Amino acid sequence: MSSSERKSSINCRPWKLLRLALRIVFFSLLTWFILALLWAFLPAPLRDNDPDNGSIYATARLRAGKTLTRVYDSDYFRSEKNQHRQGFALDYKLDLDALTLTISGSEHGLPIFQVDQNTKSITEQINATARTGDRDGANLPWFEFADAVLLYWWIQKEHLEIPMDITWSVEAEGELRRMEVQIAGRLNSRPLLTLEMQGFDAETIVVEVPERPYSFSPSKTYPVRLAIIRVIAPTSVFLYKLLGNAVGQAIQSIISALFVLFVITVHGFLITAIVLSIWRCVGGPSFEVVVERVQARLERLSQNERLRVLRIAALQDRLDRLCQNERFQAAVEVCRNGWHPERQVGRPDDAEVDVEKEASPKDDLD
Repeated sequence: MSSSERKSSINCRPWKLLRLALRIVFFSLLTWFILALLWAFLPAPLRDNDPDNGSIYATARLRAGKTLTRVYDSDYFRSEKNQHRQGFALDYKLDLDALTLTISGSEHGLPIFQVDQNTKSITEQINATARTGDRDGANLPWFEFADAVLLYWWIQKEHLEIPMDITWSVEAEGELRRMEVQIAGRLNSRPLLTLEMQGFDAETIVVEVPERPYSFSPSKTYPVRLAIIRVIAPTSVFLYKLLGNAVGQAIQSIISALFVLFVITVHGFLITAIVLSIWRCVGGPSFEVVVERVQARLERLSQNERLRVLRIAALQDRLDRLCQNERFQAAVEVCRNGWHPERQVGRPDDAEVDVEKEASPKDDLD
């Protein structure tokens, strides 16, 4: 190999390294951006089969030996120590072999019934450790409340010691045993968790927690969103500490650009929908037929249990109210027959003529 070829190969090596470094940076940023989009717009289906029932999911979860995580709204379950966060989370685990219930932060498992209980109720106070969080921070407005509180806690790592009153009661001459978990000093308030058992039969255990909007369980995709934020959050913090305000301004500019693009897309979609609707009214089936078809399709979709979270019934109600709106009906009439202002002007004269004709004698007809 000649000396000139050696020099050219040596000169090319830095460029190759630079291109390789640029590729690594580009694909790293692309991966981070895709993960951020996935984290932001990932659907969040509920774990509860019936969100209005606080017993089905909680009972199935604990009796299967799994941990039940429940996030409570601080507006309904206030504690003197929790005045600055919107929600707090507690973990419960049931041991069917030992018949004990473990609450996050408690030193030991609590028996679900007292063997030597001679009175109708016994109350014991313990300390539980809750995870606290808010809806804001890195969370987006459409996140589920439980997901937002837990994701906020994962970044801030704020714990709260909450004193709890555990009450065991016996009813129906020992045939029904109940265990209630409440915030200390609020015996008349709703329990955070209630456990009932017929006699000493562990197979009859039923667990009940407050339904929405008093308490929530994390969504099915919360573990995925948590795994994503564990990757993108440290990277964001590192870049911010490394580059300072430049990264913050760049991110703010990108967010602003995305927001403007989103607004333009939404308005473009609305304009396109209006134009297509007018064309549909003029050249396609009547508006009433289109509404009937849409309502029939929504009715079929509302019968699907997986789509109950979409609140299709509310959409149907809004569509009915829109169709009954006088201004909207006038717009549909203009779309169907065109705008003829001369008709509006001529209508009073026509009405007067009709009145005169009705009032005139009918001699000419004879």
